[in-house]
Amino acid sequence: MSATNSSAGQPPAPLSPVSALQRGFELEAGVAIAPITAQPLTGAAVLGAQTRQGFIVGSLHLMVPYAVGSELTEMPRFYRLPNAPYWLLGMANLHGALVPVFDLGKYWIGVEHSSLQKPMLLVLGHGVEAAGVVIDGLPQRLRFGSDEVADSTIVPDFLTSCVSRTVLIGGQIWFDLDSNVLLSEFERGLGATQ
Repeated sequence: MSATNSSAGQPPAPLSPVSALQRGFELEAGVAIAPITAQPLTGAAVLGAQTRQGFIVGSLHLMVPYAVGSELTEMPRFYRLPNAPYWLLGMANLHGALVPVFDLGKYWIGVEHSSLQKPMLLVLGHGVEAAGVVIDGLPQRLRFGSDEVADSTIVPDFLTSCVSRTVLIGGQIWFDLDSNVLLSEFERGLGATQ
């Protein structure tokens, strides 16, 4: 690509990247490309759009707001605690902080992790409120509008207390988790085992 120059036969004058973008470009074949202009985001679908961090546990497609997920890491070494329930895998040392590691598949009895995906640890919450959950593979960025919210009656019974809404994205049902409720359930479950 070259910038236009009014003097024929002379090499084009160098442009800064910003000047080139503002001025537009010409292809070598002489076909002009219109400069790209930013359009304001408008419309109900765009204004109502939300983003989430989607992750999978077995056959469940779950999502949380990005502000909730504080860290993603490969499965760290964790240490079992005596008399802990089987769904509390143990405690892991993440950057000098002890974080409990929960297995959602075991907590929600009957949800098997995928053997095709590498187990990862997604840390929900921050500071002393942080807790790690085992997920299958890497999370993905999800974006949806209010027109993609689905019927909440399809939420499995064991999820009803901690799912705030159901969303259909690209033909797949995703459950929007309320992580505060989920972590409170873990806390109550741990209290019941003592």
